Amino acid sequence: MVDYDDVLEEVEREEKVDSAASYLEKTKRIKKEEARIKKLFKDIEENRKKLVFTTIADVAFMTVTMQDLRETIIRNGTTATYKNGENQYGTKQSPEAQMYLQLSQKLTQAMKILVDCMPKPEKKPPAAGDGFDEFVEGREDV
Repeated sequence: MVDYDDVLEEVEREEKVDSAASYLEKTKRIKKEEARIKKLFKDIEENRKKLVFTTIADVAFMTVTMQDLRETIIRNGTTATYKNGENQYGTKQSPEAQMYLQLSQKLTQAMKILVDCMPKPEKKPPAAGDGFDEFVEGREDV
């Protein structure tokens, strides 16, 4: 005969192992994304590094979380059904879709911070003899 308490205990142990494995896998993905983004900012000024690296950590977390949410949304859709009381049924935006939209807005803001802090590319002087200066100087004002 199967002991219900033993089965329940085994299920709880498996859930903890799955949860820990999921946590470790997500942490690994976040660190990989963080390292990928940090490479873009290797030449940044020292005084901006703290701000940038904190923002990069946030961007990496949001990116990985949004990837997970996207998979859930693809699988389950963007709506969820609800029941209020005995006869009130309906559909509403799923919690995953709401969270995805919120993270999307926050990610856009964080990305703007990062883009503003990116090292500016060095401007190269125009090649001599390209004719541009002569063109500008030779124009008649109309």
